[in-house]
Amino acid sequence: MYIVLDMKNLVFVIFIVLVLISVVLPFTEGKNQKNSLGITSLTINFDKTGAIFTVNYDLSRLPKLYILFLGSRGLEPKVRDVFSNFDYEIIKMDQDKAVLRVKNITRYDKGYYLHDSRIKFGEGISTIYIYTPDSPDPKRYSNPYLFNWGNVPGNESFRLNMFLKDDLGIDWAVNAEILKSDDNRTISVFTEDRYIEIVLDKNNEKALLRISDGETYELQVKKDRNGLGIYSPHIYSTPNIYYRS
Repeated sequence: MYIVLDMKNLVFVIFIVLVLISVVLPFTEGKNQKNSLGITSLTINFDKTGAIFTVNYDLSRLPKLYILFLGSRGLEPKVRDVFSNFDYEIIKMDQDKAVLRVKNITRYDKGYYLHDSRIKFGEGISTIYIYTPDSPDPKRYSNPYLFNWGNVPGNESFRLNMFLKDDLGIDWAVNAEILKSDDNRTISVFTEDRYIEIVLDKNNEKALLRISDGETYELQVKKDRNGLGIYSPHIYSTPNIYYRS
Protein backbone atom coordinates (compact mmCIF):
# COMPACT_ATOMS: atom_id res chain seq x y z
CA MET A 1 0.00 0.00 0.00
CA TYR A 2 2.76 2.44 0.99
CA ILE A 3 4.82 1.51 -2.06
CA VAL A 4 1.89 2.26 -4.37
CA LEU A 5 1.35 5.64 -2.71
CA ASP A 6 5.06 6.46 -2.96
CA MET A 7 5.04 5.59 -6.66
CA LYS A 8 2.03 7.82 -7.23
CA ASN A 9 3.73 10.66 -5.39
CA LEU A 10 6.89 10.15 -7.43
CA VAL A 11 4.95 10.26 -10.70
CA PHE A 12 3.19 13.44 -9.56
CA VAL A 13 6.50 15.09 -8.63
CA ILE A 14 8.04 14.16 -12.00
CA PHE A 15 4.99 15.58 -13.79
CA ILE A 16 5.25 18.88 -11.89
CA VAL A 17 8.98 19.11 -12.65
CA LEU A 18 8.36 18.58 -16.37
CA VAL A 19 5.66 21.25 -16.38
CA LEU A 20 7.98 23.71 -14.64
CA ILE A 21 10.79 22.95 -17.10
CA SER A 22 8.47 23.60 -20.03
CA VAL A 23 7.40 26.88 -18.45
CA VAL A 24 10.88 28.17 -17.66
CA LEU A 25 12.54 27.19 -20.96
CA PRO A 26 11.49 30.40 -22.72
CA PHE A 27 13.44 32.36 -20.11
CA THR A 28 16.66 30.38 -20.50
CA GLU A 29 17.19 29.79 -24.20
CA GLY A 30 18.39 33.25 -25.15
CA LYS A 31 17.74 35.70 -27.95
CA ASN A 32 17.11 33.22 -30.73
CA GLN A 33 13.74 32.41 -29.23
CA LYS A 34 12.62 36.09 -29.33
CA ASN A 35 10.63 35.57 -26.14
CA SER A 36 9.68 38.87 -24.57
CA LEU A 37 10.09 39.61 -20.89
CA GLY A 38 6.78 41.47 -21.20
CA ILE A 39 8.02 44.76 -19.76
CA THR A 40 5.07 47.02 -18.96
CA SER A 41 7.15 49.98 -17.78
CA LEU A 42 10.66 51.02 -16.83
CA THR A 43 11.36 53.64 -14.16
CA ILE A 44 14.84 55.20 -14.19
CA ASN A 45 15.99 57.14 -11.13
CA PHE A 46 19.17 59.03 -12.06
CA ASP A 47 21.70 59.87 -9.36
CA LYS A 48 24.98 61.47 -10.48
CA THR A 49 26.68 59.04 -12.88
CA GLY A 50 24.49 56.07 -11.92
CA ALA A 51 20.82 55.13 -11.87
CA ILE A 52 18.35 52.68 -10.40
CA PHE A 53 16.22 50.83 -12.96
CA THR A 54 12.89 49.42 -11.77
CA VAL A 55 11.68 47.00 -14.42
CA ASN A 56 8.01 46.04 -14.21
CA TYR A 57 6.95 43.02 -16.24
CA ASP A 58 3.82 40.97 -16.73
CA LEU A 59 4.43 37.24 -16.61
CA SER A 60 1.72 34.65 -17.06
CA ARG A 61 0.43 32.81 -14.00
CA LEU A 62 2.57 29.67 -14.28
CA PRO A 63 5.94 31.47 -14.57
CA LYS A 64 4.92 33.61 -11.60
CA LEU A 65 4.29 30.45 -9.57
CA TYR A 66 7.62 29.07 -10.71
CA ILE A 67 9.46 32.18 -9.52
CA LEU A 68 7.46 32.32 -6.30
CA PHE A 69 8.39 28.78 -5.27
CA LEU A 70 11.76 28.18 -6.92
CA GLY A 71 13.32 31.64 -7.15
CA SER A 72 14.12 34.12 -9.89
CA ARG A 73 17.22 32.54 -11.45
CA GLY A 74 15.22 31.49 -14.49
CA LEU A 75 14.53 35.15 -15.29
CA GLU A 76 18.13 36.36 -15.08
CA PRO A 77 19.11 35.35 -18.66
CA LYS A 78 16.14 37.25 -20.07
CA VAL A 79 16.95 40.35 -18.00
CA ARG A 80 20.52 40.03 -19.25
CA ASP A 81 19.26 39.94 -22.86
CA VAL A 82 17.24 43.13 -22.40
CA PHE A 83 19.95 45.10 -20.56
CA SER A 84 23.13 43.58 -22.02
CA ASN A 85 24.35 47.03 -23.16
CA PHE A 86 24.31 48.37 -19.58
CA ASP A 87 26.78 47.93 -16.72
CA TYR A 88 24.46 46.76 -13.93
CA GLU A 89 23.95 44.52 -10.95
CA ILE A 90 20.66 43.01 -9.80
CA ILE A 91 19.48 44.34 -6.45
CA LYS A 92 16.14 42.53 -6.33
CA MET A 93 14.06 40.32 -8.57
CA ASP A 94 10.66 38.71 -8.07
CA GLN A 95 7.62 37.66 -10.09
CA ASP A 96 6.54 41.27 -10.74
CA LYS A 97 9.67 43.38 -11.12
CA ALA A 98 13.43 43.57 -11.11
CA VAL A 99 15.52 46.36 -9.58
CA LEU A 100 18.92 47.03 -11.13
CA ARG A 101 21.76 49.31 -10.06
CA VAL A 102 23.22 50.73 -13.28
CA LYS A 103 26.70 52.26 -13.33
CA ASN A 104 28.34 54.90 -15.55
CA ILE A 105 25.18 55.87 -17.41
CA THR A 106 25.82 59.63 -17.39
CA ARG A 107 28.83 61.93 -17.64
CA TYR A 108 29.47 65.19 -15.80
CA ASP A 109 30.11 68.34 -17.81
CA LYS A 110 30.01 71.99 -16.66
CA GLY A 111 27.50 71.58 -13.86
CA TYR A 112 25.27 69.06 -15.64
CA TYR A 113 24.99 65.30 -15.74
CA LEU A 114 24.39 64.18 -19.32
CA HIS A 115 23.04 60.96 -20.76
CA ASP A 116 23.23 61.35 -24.53
CA SER A 117 24.43 57.99 -25.76
CA ARG A 118 21.04 56.41 -26.63
CA ILE A 119 21.79 52.93 -25.22
CA LYS A 120 19.73 50.23 -26.91
CA PHE A 121 17.44 47.81 -25.05
CA GLY A 122 17.15 44.17 -26.05
CA GLU A 123 13.39 44.57 -26.54
CA GLY A 124 10.89 47.39 -26.88
CA ILE A 125 9.47 49.01 -23.74
CA SER A 126 6.02 50.62 -23.78
CA THR A 127 6.53 53.35 -21.17
CA ILE A 128 9.58 54.87 -19.48
CA TYR A 129 9.47 57.18 -16.46
CA ILE A 130 12.55 59.32 -15.79
CA TYR A 131 13.32 60.83 -12.37
CA THR A 132 16.21 63.26 -11.92
CA PRO A 133 17.46 64.88 -8.68
CA ASP A 134 16.60 68.40 -9.89
CA SER A 135 12.85 67.72 -10.23
CA PRO A 136 10.23 65.92 -8.09
CA ASP A 137 8.10 65.07 -11.12
CA PRO A 138 8.92 62.31 -13.59
CA LYS A 139 9.19 62.70 -17.34
CA ARG A 140 7.04 60.17 -19.17
CA TYR A 141 8.09 58.70 -22.52
CA SER A 142 5.60 56.64 -24.51
CA ASN A 143 4.41 56.09 -28.09
CA PRO A 144 7.06 58.35 -29.68
CA TYR A 145 6.37 60.20 -32.94
CA LEU A 146 8.65 59.06 -35.75
CA PHE A 147 7.72 60.90 -38.96
CA ASN A 148 4.93 62.04 -41.25
CA TRP A 149 4.29 59.59 -44.07
CA GLY A 150 3.99 62.39 -46.60
CA ASN A 151 7.36 63.87 -45.66
CA VAL A 152 9.48 60.76 -46.36
CA PRO A 153 11.38 60.92 -48.57
CA GLY A 154 11.69 64.61 -47.88
CA ASN A 155 12.23 66.91 -44.94
CA GLU A 156 11.54 64.23 -42.30
CA SER A 157 13.78 61.54 -43.77
CA PHE A 158 16.30 62.42 -41.05
CA ARG A 159 13.72 61.45 -38.41
CA LEU A 160 13.31 58.02 -39.98
CA ASN A 161 17.10 57.64 -40.17
CA MET A 162 17.43 58.59 -36.49
CA PHE A 163 14.89 55.94 -35.49
CA LEU A 164 16.57 53.26 -37.57
CA LYS A 165 20.06 54.09 -36.31
CA ASP A 166 19.55 55.19 -32.71
CA ASP A 167 16.60 52.99 -31.72
CA LEU A 168 16.91 49.88 -33.87
CA GLY A 169 20.71 49.95 -34.22
CA ILE A 170 20.71 49.88 -38.04
CA ASP A 171 23.79 51.99 -38.76
CA TRP A 172 23.87 51.32 -42.50
CA ALA A 173 20.48 53.03 -42.98
CA VAL A 174 22.04 56.49 -42.49
CA ASN A 175 23.71 56.40 -45.91
CA ALA A 176 20.98 54.41 -47.66
CA GLU A 177 18.66 55.62 -50.40
CA ILE A 178 15.00 56.24 -49.56
CA LEU A 179 12.19 55.84 -52.10
CA LYS A 180 8.41 55.57 -51.97
CA SER A 181 6.31 53.31 -54.21
CA ASP A 182 4.08 54.74 -56.92
CA ASP A 183 0.95 53.79 -54.97
CA ASN A 184 2.24 55.66 -51.87
CA ARG A 185 1.93 52.50 -49.73
CA THR A 186 5.57 51.47 -49.23
CA ILE A 187 8.71 53.30 -48.15
CA SER A 188 11.95 51.55 -49.07
CA VAL A 189 15.33 52.21 -47.44
CA PHE A 190 18.08 50.31 -49.22
CA THR A 191 21.69 49.81 -50.22
CA GLU A 192 23.08 47.38 -52.79
CA ASP A 193 22.75 44.36 -50.51
CA ARG A 194 20.34 45.33 -47.71
CA TYR A 195 16.91 46.86 -47.47
CA ILE A 196 14.10 47.97 -45.17
CA GLU A 197 10.47 48.23 -46.19
CA ILE A 198 7.72 50.07 -44.32
CA VAL A 199 4.30 49.06 -45.62
CA LEU A 200 0.96 50.63 -44.71
CA ASP A 201 -1.96 48.30 -44.00
CA LYS A 202 -5.13 48.68 -46.06
CA ASN A 203 -6.90 50.74 -43.38
CA ASN A 204 -3.99 53.11 -42.70
CA GLU A 205 -4.01 52.10 -39.03
CA LYS A 206 -0.72 50.23 -38.83
CA ALA A 207 2.52 49.92 -40.73
CA LEU A 208 4.91 46.97 -40.82
CA LEU A 209 8.64 47.66 -40.83
CA ARG A 210 10.43 44.69 -42.36
CA ILE A 211 14.24 44.32 -42.50
CA SER A 212 16.07 42.13 -45.00
CA ASP A 213 17.53 40.02 -42.17
CA GLY A 214 14.00 38.89 -41.24
CA GLU A 215 13.26 41.15 -38.26
CA THR A 216 9.93 42.96 -38.22
CA TYR A 217 8.48 45.80 -36.15
CA GLU A 218 4.86 46.97 -36.03
CA LEU A 219 4.32 50.73 -36.12
CA GLN A 220 1.21 52.76 -35.40
CA VAL A 221 -0.47 55.18 -37.81
CA LYS A 222 -2.48 58.17 -36.59
CA LYS A 223 -4.46 60.39 -38.93
CA ASP A 224 -4.44 64.15 -38.34
CA ARG A 225 -4.76 67.36 -40.35
CA ASN A 226 -1.19 66.95 -41.60
CA GLY A 227 -1.77 63.47 -42.99
CA LEU A 228 -0.54 60.17 -41.58
CA GLY A 229 1.70 60.33 -38.53
CA ILE A 230 3.87 57.28 -37.88
CA TYR A 231 4.48 56.33 -34.25
CA SER A 232 6.30 53.56 -32.45
CA PRO A 233 4.34 51.57 -29.82
CA HIS A 234 7.63 50.85 -28.07
CA ILE A 235 10.81 52.62 -27.02
CA TYR A 236 13.97 50.79 -28.05
CA SER A 237 16.71 52.94 -26.48
CA THR A 238 17.22 55.34 -23.60
CA PRO A 239 16.13 58.94 -24.24
CA ASN A 240 18.62 61.79 -24.02
CA ILE A 241 18.59 63.26 -20.51
CA TYR A 242 20.46 66.09 -18.77
CA TYR A 243 20.06 67.53 -15.30
CA ARG A 244 21.80 69.85 -12.86
CA SER A 245 24.12 68.46 -10.27
